[in-house]
Amino acid sequence: MAVGLISNITHARVFIKRYVAVISFAALALVCLFVALRFTSASFDFYKVQNIVTSWQEQGNTQTIEEYQSAKMAIESAVDSQPSHPLYQDLLGQVYEWGAIAGYEEAESSLRLAKTHYLRATQLRPLWPVTWASLAMVKWRLQEFDDEMLLYLQRASKLGPQKPEVHILYVKLGMALYANNHPMLLTIRKDFYHRVALGLSAPQSRKKVLELIAQYKAEKRVCRWLRNEPLSIQRKVPNCPANKRKG
Repeated sequence: MAVGLISNITHARVFIKRYVAVISFAALALVCLFVALRFTSASFDFYKVQNIVTSWQEQGNTQTIEEYQSAKMAIESAVDSQPSHPLYQDLLGQVYEWGAIAGYEEAESSLRLAKTHYLRATQLRPLWPVTWASLAMVKWRLQEFDDEMLLYLQRASKLGPQKPEVHILYVKLGMALYANNHPMLLTIRKDFYHRVALGLSAPQSRKKVLELIAQYKAEKRVCRWLRNEPLSIQRKVPNCPANKRKG
């Protein structure tokens, strides 16, 4: 009888161990499933918001405030899910910048939030030039022309010597500084002229650079700035003297 009791106890212990193992495995599987679903949801939110922000950047503010709020909630959810993901931090910065420009948020506070998330993205991914360019753009929007802005410009330029987004940043900033006779232009003038040439050369940035030249009615000035560049680059500018010489 004692032997039978011991046998029953042994079987019970084995059963309990197996039961605990099954329960533990099932709990682990549920946790993994939950994490996977969160990652999938965050990824879906990221690409959805990225498409909306890209549309805003390329077509102007054609989106409604409801679309903005929806995008903001989606990317905030993605960041909450994966706060150490640099792309999510960067995109949230872009959304806050959009909110400031479109008037959907109080401009200064929204731009400072954008800066916070861009800086977080650079901590997670320090070698990405576009984020440094975005930081310089935020400083421009805040009208903070200081050493910090120059640092962001220098890092964007060093890390992205051929990056179309960096070309466009320099052209935007340089044109605005020139139009307002701002003293900072003297500091970045050499890089600005070089980026105008690079921006015209690169197919990905050429259209935007030409739009900026037209916006500031700067065709003649740009021709002067490009006088030492190859004729193939000068000819990209409408009514450039180089065109007339070859015509």
